[in-house]
This record gives sequence, structure tokens and C-alpha cells, in this order.
Amino acid sequence: MISQALEERIRRLIPSGTVIKKARGMVRHHRRSRKEDRSFAGEYAHLNQLAEKLGIEAGYVVDIGASDGVNQSCTLGFFKRPDWSGLAVEVRPEQFGQMAFVYTEFSNTQLAMNRVTPTNVRSLLQAHEVPERFSILNIDIDSYDLPVAEALLKGGYRPTIITLEINESIPPPVFFTVDYHEDVEYGNGAFNGCSLVAAAEVIRPFGYKLESLQYNNAMFVLTSECNEVIEDKDIVAAYDEGFRDKPDRAELFSWHEDIDQILNAEPEEVINILSQRFVGFEGKYTLKITR
Repeated sequence: MISQALEERIRRLIPSGTVIKKARGMVRHHRRSRKEDRSFAGEYAHLNQLAEKLGIEAGYVVDIGASDGVNQSCTLGFFKRPDWSGLAVEVRPEQFGQMAFVYTEFSNTQLAMNRVTPTNVRSLLQAHEVPERFSILNIDIDSYDLPVAEALLKGGYRPTIITLEINESIPPPVFFTVDYHEDVEYGNGAFNGCSLVAAAEVIRPFGYKLESLQYNNAMFVLTSECNEVIEDKDIVAAYDEGFRDKPDRAELFSWHEDIDQILNAEPEEVINILSQRFVGFEGKYTLKITR
């Protein structure tokens, strides 16, 4: 049972009108479940191994687009640890409310219900006193993820590890990113995120190595923190190993009915396919071929 004091604390975090019945069930499930890695395709396990490899035993994590904080979360395992602290951000009231019920158990975690954009990400982190050097950044907003990451880095923040959800259906050498516009919404189906090429081209110049692609999560490590421990992965090799050649790719990403058509197409044809797919979003994205 949730104590009356804890329930009152939770209610102060949750917007009026938020559905909370499901959240109570999540608390019970969270407490009795021994499975720490609830990420989509084992991203938490890889992040945890990477942190251990870099000697990070305790740290600070920022999750932008944390959803309900449990299902498919690659950061829950860190928030649960008493020697870790952090900030979890979600814009949707119901998902935020569900997360609030669970995360009030984690005394070192701050929660924020905000729509994160390139124009407010720096001030949001400053408001929550996030250190400029912190351990792990996860961004998953199904929208202009890359512009948010770029604005954060331009603002002086240098997380040791960045995990950025990409649009896995767009192979090298195609550069694609949803650009920031105030009327671009989160979660527009296939029109979301960025390609691995775009992620690497934008993030690497800030002093990062591409460590790997884990299905649809690009992992970057701050060069000054890893020295020779981590190699800078070739983009094509990372894409092939991390997504194209995965034996369970079709099973995990069953909604990609035409993915093989794109993966087997020449770059110019990929551009044509995507241009047709993104009709109605003209002027809201960047799409080109890089060599």
C-alpha cells in the first residue's frame, strides 16, 4: 500500500485530471518485479556495461522523453540506485503521472513535466541544477531529438555518455533530421528523429566518439573521458552491426513493412522514397546524401 503522506506528495506532482489507476498497478508491478532491464532491446544492459567500462560507479542521469519511466526505459536501472541521481522529463500528463507514482520512491530523482525544445533545454537543465558534466543523457522525444541534443551541447553541457534514439529505417549515407519548428509535434509516425549519419555528423564535433548503435539507439562517448578505451566506430559498420544485420530486427521492428526496400535501395532512391513518405512535412526536415 502507498502511505497517505506519499500519495499526497505524488498528487502534488501530477497535473489535475491525470488518470492514476494504472499508475498504482505499475507501483505494485515495479516492486515485485526482479527484472531491472525493462528497455526495448536491452539498451540498459549495454549502457550499464559501458558505464562500468568507463569506471562510472555513481553518477547523474538525464532522461528527456522518459514516458512512464518504466516500460521500455533504458534509464530506470540507474534511477533505482541510491548512489545515482538525476532528472526525468516527460510532457504527456498521463505518462508523467504514471512515472510520478513510481519515481517518488527514488529520493535522488527530480521530475519535470515539460515539452523540451532546442530553445528551452538549457534553461530547463539550469532550473533543475543539472551539472554541466554529468554521466548519462538519454533523448527520446520522437521528434526533433537531434536539434535538442545540439542545443544542449552548444549550451556547454558535456554528458559522458549520450544515447539518442534515431530513425533506424534510414541507412547511411542518408542524412535526415526533423528540424525544430514550434508546430512540429512529438510522435508523427515515420516522420521522427534523425538518421545515424545525421546524429554522428552533429554530435562528433563536440568531442564525442560513436561507440555503437543498439538497434535504434546511437551511443556516443565523450572522447576526453574514454581515451583509447572506446574506438570511434565507422558509421556504416555501426549501422550494419547495430540494426541491419540483427537477426531479430524484423521481429522487434515488425511495423517496418517496407524496410528491406529502403535498405536495398541506392541512396538517391532512398531520398525519393522518403520525400514521398514525408509529403505534408515540407520545410520541416533536412534530407540529403553525404559521402
